Amino acid sequence: MRRILQFVPSLVPGDATGMHAMMIGKALEAKGIETKIYVEEVKKNQIAGATRFTSYAKDHRHDDIVIYHLAAPSAIADFLSSRNETIVVVYHNITPAHFFEKWDQVAATGQIWARAQLSRLAPRASLALPVSKYNQEELIELGYGRSEVVPILLDPSIFASGSDSNVDQALHENRQRGRANFLFVGRLVPNKAQHNLIAALSAYNKMYSEDAVLHLVGRPFSKEYFKMLKNVARELGVNENVNFAMGVSAEELSSYYKGSDALVCLSEHEGFCVPLLEAMYNDLPIAAYDSSAIAETLEGAGILTKRNDPVTSAVAMRRISTDEELRRYLRHQMSNRLEQLSLQASRQKLYKALAILEPSLAEAEVAS
Repeated sequence: MRRILQFVPSLVPGDATGMHAMMIGKALEAKGIETKIYVEEVKKNQIAGATRFTSYAKDHRHDDIVIYHLAAPSAIADFLSSRNETIVVVYHNITPAHFFEKWDQVAATGQIWARAQLSRLAPRASLALPVSKYNQEELIELGYGRSEVVPILLDPSIFASGSDSNVDQALHENRQRGRANFLFVGRLVPNKAQHNLIAALSAYNKMYSEDAVLHLVGRPFSKEYFKMLKNVARELGVNENVNFAMGVSAEELSSYYKGSDALVCLSEHEGFCVPLLEAMYNDLPIAAYDSSAIAETLEGAGILTKRNDPVTSAVAMRRISTDEELRRYLRHQMSNRLEQLSLQASRQKLYKALAILEPSLAEAEVAS
């Protein structure tokens, strides 16, 4: 039985790429596969169990299968491309550089570098596991051979740790005062378009004489973009209606999902968009802008807008938060979609894809 080892730039709490790697590791262990995770840099808040990738030069075996999670530039890509082990690329998506150019030239250059690394790995990869068909199409254009879509492996038990009483109370007080709670979860970064969310909130409050609140849960990617978001909120008169919740705990995140009225996503580029799946697990209705992989991830489990302007978004926000018949229908759709994107279903897709390299993965799971 061959070892299957994973390489990921970082393994820290709250990072979707790292969490996917963790869940793949657990899935492999359930099959009795020897596995391990290597990272580019061991950080202070590192999740236990990861080793710096340079140590693999001593640890390697000639028949290893190595899985590389590609979502950002990393020295790991160059390291692996020069080796002879069997390589599998899990492609999480690379945000186009133009989203960063205005705010951070270093970040923009990094995205260009990451895309070059993705292209360079094409002839070396025995298999690619994109997290969406949207990403798969890009891999095909770059010359990747065999690829199988394996959606994000999300463990819903992360929301079973309880809630945060302070967040619960704040959301409850808003509702008591007739204030809708709109939520978006994700790093404060230009492609996720939090600036459009703030503009949509302003339009919503003006159009419907409301005093709704927007909760933006996520850390800023740059001081400049964060400063711009605060300036936009102030200029549009909603600075008191925008809650920047940065560095939240698992309990706080659970409270935001369970206590909000709707998740609103106006992101302009996503390879999967994990918060959509998290919202489904928390029975939270979704309104989203139809871009990149959004419609594919939702597949009817939310309402989509074809335009990303404040008025169109405000209308969608109104409908998703007040139309009870629609909300019941969408909850039914979310339940159906969750069956397709369940942890067990995605595990089976992972096993089937990797079985072409390690046939034992087609066998029954090892009893835990």
